[in-house]
Amino acid sequence: MNLLKMMRIVLWSFLGIRRDASHQADIAGVKLSLLPFVAIALAAGFGAILFGLAKLAISVAH
Repeated sequence: MNLLKMMRIVLWSFLGIRRDASHQADIAGVKLSLLPFVAIALAAGFGAILFGLAKLAISVAH
């Protein structure tokens, strides 16, 4: 459950729309040392999805 909570924190921060009180409540229950690794993994996954969609669009166009 802690991993899901960290993923939710990172995804909300990617969007940039979060109330401070909700953010502080989420941060209180997670290990902050692992948060950068979760952020990097989610950013890499998002990049991989975009790369795959671009490759698919190029292959369909040819």
